[in-house]
Amino acid sequence: MARLPKRQTLPAQAAEILKEMIERRELQGLLPGERTLAERLQIGRDTLRSALETLENEGWISPREHGKRRRIMQISGRVKRPARTHTVAFLSPKRLEELPPWMLVELDLAKGFLARQGYKLELVSPGLFHLQSPGRKLENLLADTKADAWILYQCPPPVQSWFQEKRVPAVIRGYPHEEITLPAIDEDWHAAAFHGGGLLKRHGHRRVGLLLPDVKLAGLAAAERGLTEAIEATPSPGSVYRLIDRQDTESVANSLQRAFALDDPPTAIVVTRGRHILTLVSWLATRRLRIPDDVSVIALCHEAWFEALIPSINSYHLTPETTARATARKVQAILGGQAPGEPPTLLIPEAIAGRSVKKLIPSP
Repeated sequence: MARLPKRQTLPAQAAEILKEMIERRELQGLLPGERTLAERLQIGRDTLRSALETLENEGWISPREHGKRRRIMQISGRVKRPARTHTVAFLSPKRLEELPPWMLVELDLAKGFLARQGYKLELVSPGLFHLQSPGRKLENLLADTKADAWILYQCPPPVQSWFQEKRVPAVIRGYPHEEITLPAIDEDWHAAAFHGGGLLKRHGHRRVGLLLPDVKLAGLAAAERGLTEAIEATPSPGSVYRLIDRQDTESVANSLQRAFALDDPPTAIVVTRGRHILTLVSWLATRRLRIPDDVSVIALCHEAWFEALIPSINSYHLTPETTARATARKVQAILGGQAPGEPPTLLIPEAIAGRSVKKLIPSP
């Protein structure tokens, strides 16, 4: 019996099912008429025609001729595709317990969206992300983990490049690195940082610190560009200090210590991770510095517990449901045969107004 397409799926998915039927020789010689085929697959005639057009363009069936049924083209020698496993793998350098709470929520929601399309989501966290040439380990990983598609989260350039070169169906949950054309979905870090920098600039801040993890992520680079463009814009251009988080609290404290020991210390700090807020608030408290009286703070991320802080933190929020739904749609698109090459989908986060930005008195 033919596998039936979900009613919510794209015509491209109906095309994939037809290809499977041809490869299994459930369809041979002449294709059935459109009415018969549409009833067999339980899809509309318009959806079927779009699917047939895809098969025609890819050489699976003959061109349409008025009054004649389409013929299935010779498939001997055609590379047989692996059987579907109905599994999507989520590849990340972080284990489940290391993921931030908002990502755990997003994963759970994405699992639900994919389950409604007949797919299960599996988290994979191998020890290969430190390698400059991870190809052999990735080949072993794909041999052990049978997945129809992959979601790449916080994966470095060599990993993204390998998936692209091997043409493994994959979606980047984040920013793609340079020269990567895999489908991607993320928050628009550049837009959020530029907006936050503009807010600080309008409030008189010219010296701003940016707290960044010491990892090579394209989204963080985009945030740095956005903030720098806003702060260094004329008139009255300012400067941005890079404060490095080497994945431990001590390094953050040391970066803050060096920044505030400058002759012209920053009057505002922009953070990129929720944990930075905890370290920053506690570090400032030990020096009896107050937010926003002594230093203004903006977070380019959002955590639910931000609402419990006094004063409340100016932040940027993108709901896990929004990103989970968008990621699931990207996965469905590549499972349906969509080719890579489109620009990344960047979602604009909501600016959450807080009380952590002080308006400075203009210099005379």
